[in-house]
Amino acid sequence: MRFILCIFYISVLSGCQSFIAYQITQPVEEISYGGPDDPMLNTVYEGIPHKTCNTMHNCIAVRIFSHNDLIEYFEQGEQFGITFQLKSKEEMETFETTLTSINGAKQKNDSAIILFPGYGVSSLIYSFQARWLSHFTGKDVILMPASNQYSKFKFGLNSLDVLKHYLNTNQYQQIDILSYSMGSIAAMQLAKQMPNVKQQIMVAPMVHFDTALMSVAKSYHPTLSYFIKDNDFKNAAKNVIQNSAIDETQLDLIALLNGKQSANRTTLYVSNADPISPASYWQALQNKSVSIVHYSNLDHTRMVSLINQAMRNEVLHRLM
Repeated sequence: MRFILCIFYISVLSGCQSFIAYQITQPVEEISYGGPDDPMLNTVYEGIPHKTCNTMHNCIAVRIFSHNDLIEYFEQGEQFGITFQLKSKEEMETFETTLTSINGAKQKNDSAIILFPGYGVSSLIYSFQARWLSHFTGKDVILMPASNQYSKFKFGLNSLDVLKHYLNTNQYQQIDILSYSMGSIAAMQLAKQMPNVKQQIMVAPMVHFDTALMSVAKSYHPTLSYFIKDNDFKNAAKNVIQNSAIDETQLDLIALLNGKQSANRTTLYVSNADPISPASYWQALQNKSVSIVHYSNLDHTRMVSLINQAMRNEVLHRLM
């Protein structure tokens, strides 16, 4: 994650909160598929870029992965391998699958999965998940920008009205929402506002923002965080929230989930080894319509990458 890069002398570290806030809110650069410039491979691995608007100036750029995207290629005998490798604590783990005309959904489903990435990445990192989900569920997967990919940082809440307009226009029968880390903030608001949301799955959802900020710093930048006071992180978090001009209650997932009255199912995936979204934090949930699934010994990166095969298969099963 690209949360903090502070290069001031220790003597001025007490004034680092503005710099921290600045770094958090900077848009991330887009990445692109690194293979040959082949339209077929671009479609497979990057999806179809789509810009949708509800007014002339209120637009959002998403990527859509449809079951029908690959039919033409499958008819030509093509098959596609998806491989994602994650190195964690000197151990290499692999998410690997092959998409063929035989092993996927038999027909296109008239439902959609909305995928909200976590903070600090380009959403293209999640393209392999989006294609995998679309292939095996038959549903359209709409890959949203990460919260740090918008021109103004608002925790991913920038364009929910545009997204709702798109979903209503396409008349999807039902909607599933899959979100990671900070992406759960926008996911929660969408679930509240769309009556045809069947379920939402939150993987390592964001805890209170200032706590999350300090946890990220201590986990990924331990040397730097040693010199910066906790109050600087808290003040930086306050600055980010104020500058985003959002209602701060939208960030309190515990309160929102405890007060949830809608019929859609909500499942949280958490781990005792995740310092960014620790399982213990979610013990305060008191809503019987919210299920919590614990996986042991998975840090935050392993959680949000779905690198654990058992968890990956369980998430896929819920979305079928």
